[in-house]
This record gives sequence, structure tokens and C-alpha cells, in this order.
Amino acid sequence: MNSSEIFETASKSRLLKDPYVERIWGLMNDKSLFSKSPDYLRELRKSLFRDALNYFSRHSDYYTELFERLEISPKDAELEDLAKLAIPSDILRGEGHKQFLIKDVEENGEYFMSSGTTNPNPVKVYRSPLDLAIMIRGNTFLFEYVYGKEVESEKGIALFMAAPELRHRLNFVAFVHLTLESKKIPLLYGMNLVEGTTDGKPWQKLVPNKENVLRFLRSREEPKLLFTAPAGVYLLSKKFEDTSMVQRLIYRLLKILPVNLGRGGVIVTGGGSKGFDLPPYDKIVEFSRKHFVSRGQDGSAQAVPFMDVYGMTETLTAMLDKFGEMDKIPHPLSEVFILNPKTFELVREENAEGIVGMFNPFTTSWLEVFYPGDIMRSHPSNRYYGKEYVYVRRLSVDEGWSLQRACGGTLEELMGRI
Repeated sequence: MNSSEIFETASKSRLLKDPYVERIWGLMNDKSLFSKSPDYLRELRKSLFRDALNYFSRHSDYYTELFERLEISPKDAELEDLAKLAIPSDILRGEGHKQFLIKDVEENGEYFMSSGTTNPNPVKVYRSPLDLAIMIRGNTFLFEYVYGKEVESEKGIALFMAAPELRHRLNFVAFVHLTLESKKIPLLYGMNLVEGTTDGKPWQKLVPNKENVLRFLRSREEPKLLFTAPAGVYLLSKKFEDTSMVQRLIYRLLKILPVNLGRGGVIVTGGGSKGFDLPPYDKIVEFSRKHFVSRGQDGSAQAVPFMDVYGMTETLTAMLDKFGEMDKIPHPLSEVFILNPKTFELVREENAEGIVGMFNPFTTSWLEVFYPGDIMRSHPSNRYYGKEYVYVRRLSVDEGWSLQRACGGTLEELMGRI
């Protein structure tokens, strides 16, 4: 489905008659959330958490029994109870996600999978049409907040250093594609997926689409939006750096170098290193800014902005940062929490570091509360969320296994059924 079909199908969802889903749909269309206070939003998330538990109890016997076993009462649950309910992403590999779907989950949605870089059996998550519509709306508003202004419809051009086939596999690609489609902004794909070129994962079978890349580089449309893995912008910049003097002169005469992203131009990264041996992210930014330029929204000169996406297959909305301006920040309705990797208990300190967990109350098909296996740290912020987050590292295999062995709550209950 395209974005218009997704919103049309979502508008006819029978779940919208449920008071909880009706409330969620209204909140996800409310941009004023990004100007509310941290205290207001935390109380709102607590209210939504309780309503979510009640909603899932009404739509699934599995959740009713789970909450009873964990002695969690929907009417007076606290956000601290999320530590009991969180599951590791590994549970969602293969067909593991199906056990968490409500019994009346709507069909005609899409499945998204992880890249399979850390495990040959990828995470696989189903998104109903209603969830897809919520995903587009929530991520768009979050992106615009971090970007600094509303993304204008039918203005500019975008390049994604990915293949179009990945639109129906990877969450990040789908979000970008559907959001730009809803804004009527042309999206070019800078890679082709060529089967038979090599063994391995789809991202290992990508070859450059030189025609689309050159079309983007030569375009005079603005803003130009470049979406890529960190490796993509680094390797592209390195290619510019390593060209001969004659080639660089030709590029400059053709007004290709430096790459001018125009007024409001931005580079958006996501997806990690994907097996590449890369410099630290700040070095990638510094190096790439030698070859990419843009102007501010008011036309003033500026260093090209870099935004980085922390998003997983398992989460309906991402966390975003803007290099040098703000660290990663979630959607106002997402509850991000930090767990002690040794005790699996909630870390309450203001400057917390530990395993990051996420709860998205606006996901209607399953109770989306999980931890992907990454270490993050938080620090106070004067923005709407009251905190910002910094990615530290991925859990090692041994740490991840130890955590799963040690934790309780939902995972313990699941293991008991095996």
C-alpha cells in the first residue's frame, strides 16, 4: 500500500471504535505535545500505560493472564512495572512476534525485519494498517521537531542510499518512503539490489545506482534530503576526496562539488555501520562537511546539519538527534527507561546508564515494551522530554545471554511455557 491507501484503510479500522484507540489516534495527530512540560507528558504516559493494559486485556486472553501472573493491575499500574513486562528483541525472531498479537488484529498490514547482521534469524514484526498510519504520523512530527520546521509538501528532493526493495523489509526505509510520499516529495534510491552478485544479506548485494545519485547531486531543487547509513555518507565523501585533481575540477565546473543541499538541506543517518570499519561518528561528520554544504532555513551559511536515527524493527517510532545541538530524543508519548544490566531493575538516577527499554502506548496490535540490547545513558534536558539519550554500545553476546537468564517478569513467564 502507498501512504494514501494506508491512511484510508486506517480510517476505516474497526479498532477506532475502541475508546483507547480513539484517544491514541487523537493524540498522535496533536503537534502541541512537543511543547508540553516533561511532568505533564510523564503523567500522560502513565495514564496511557494504564489504559493500554486495560485495552490489551480486553483484546487478548494472553495479556489478561500475564498481568494476573505478574500481579499488575491495569487501573493502578506504575511506569516502573514496565521492567517486568519488557521482553528482549531476540524473542521476536522468526515467528516469535505472533504470540503477542491481539486476537482481532487487523490484516492487510506489512511485516518488517531486521537486517540480520547480529543473528541469521532476523527479528520480524507485523504492522497493521492502523499502526502504519500511526508510525507515519508520529515519526513525521518527531522528525520535524528535531529538523526545526515543518517539512513542506511538494518541495525539495530526497536521496536514500538504499534499494527500493528494502522499502518492504526495513522499518527505517519504509518510514522515510511513506513519509516523503505523503508529503509528495520525490525520493530517489541510490542503490540497486542485484541478486546473484554475492551471497549474504540483502544489504550486501547493493550496488550504486549512478544515474539516481548524479540526478540528486545535479538537482537545483531545495532542500535536498540525504538519507543513508553512516557508511554511505562517509564512503561517498571519501570517493570525492580520492578523485584526481582533474575529476575534482570537472565536478566543480559541473557544480557537483561541494554537494550543495540548499536551504534547509540535511543529512540523516541511521542503521549503524553494517560491518564497515568506520571512524567515530563525529569524525564522519567532520570529514563529510568538507564535501557537503547547505544553508539555514533563513538562507544563512551553516555547517550541513546531521540527524541520526535510533530506530529498530521492534519500535513504531524512532529516537532522533541533531549533531551538536541535541542528543537522541523520543516521541513525547514513548516511555524510554534504563535497566541495570546486572539486576534488571529500573535505574532511577537522573544521569542513568544501562540497558535501554522502550514502551510505545500507541501501538495497537501488541503491547510494544521491549529492550533491543543496547547500552545508553541519559542526561537532563530542557526540552519537552526532560531527558536526552546518548548511545553507548551494543551488548555483547555474553552480556545479552546473562541478562536473559537473570531477568524476570514477562520473559520468565514465557520461558515457563516452553
